[in-house]
Amino acid sequence: MSRARSSRKFCHCWLERHFRQFTNETLNNNPIDDSSEVTATETAVAVASPARRHESAARHAVLALCFAIAAWMIPGLGHLALKRWGRALIFFACVGGLAIVGYLLGGNVFPPRSADLFDTLGFVADASTGIFYLAARFFERTGPDVSRAAGDYGTRFIAAAGIVNLLSVFDAYEIALGRRTM
Repeated sequence: MSRARSSRKFCHCWLERHFRQFTNETLNNNPIDDSSEVTATETAVAVASPARRHESAARHAVLALCFAIAAWMIPGLGHLALKRWGRALIFFACVGGLAIVGYLLGGNVFPPRSADLFDTLGFVADASTGIFYLAARFFERTGPDVSRAAGDYGTRFIAAAGIVNLLSVFDAYEIALGRRTM
């Protein structure tokens, strides 16, 4: 058999298989079969079905947003609520470890209001650590120690903790919506 003929046969089989899969999915999602008699109740169910699906999707979106907010407030809480115990522990340990080491090194905890764009970005990164930012603002007494290199490294550790927690938030949101299965 020639190479061109083999390639055409493969493409034809591949297209036929995917077309069959597409038509089966379409027919399975259609609640009414055209070949049978349709009663008024079946018609009402078929008409109400898209509305129910839309309501269910809206409910899932609100619930996913709640999981994302929980994941932001306490790192790993969104995954814990989704029963992803391993991820919850890993995210809490990573974000907590980075934030605490950054605070112990004397990193800068940026205030909510500032005139400089970089300070505003620093605040967003710091606030992304959730409960750790609130604890740092509450316990910070002496201010940052950026006169040494350790203070500068501490600032970077805190920002890295915030970025890792943002990734946790997005991951919890995607899992809650059903877009990710892991």
